[in-house]
Amino acid sequence: MGKAIITFKLMPESVDVDLEPIKEKAMKIAEEAGSIGQMQSKIEPIAFGLKAVMVLAMYEVEGGDFDGTAAKMGEIEGVQSAEIAKMDLALG
Repeated sequence: MGKAIITFKLMPESVDVDLEPIKEKAMKIAEEAGSIGQMQSKIEPIAFGLKAVMVLAMYEVEGGDFDGTAAKMGEIEGVQSAEIAKMDLALG
C-alpha cells in the first residue's frame, strides 16, 4: 500500500478566534483517523490578520476517508471551514 501526506487547512470564523485549541483538537482528530508517525501543525498567515491552521499527517492511501476527516475538523468550535489543501505521495 502507498502512503500519502495530507495537509488539512482549517479557517477560523474570525481573526479573534484562539487558534491553539483548534490546532490541538485537529491534531487529535487526525490521529484518531489513523495517521502514521509524527504529525506537524503550523499557523499560516492568509491576509488582513487572518491565519489558518495547517495540519500535516501521513496515512495509508487505500481505505482512507480524508474528506470525512476534514469534515470532522470543520465541526470544531471556531472553525468556519476545513479542507484538504494538499496531498503528496510519500516516497520510501
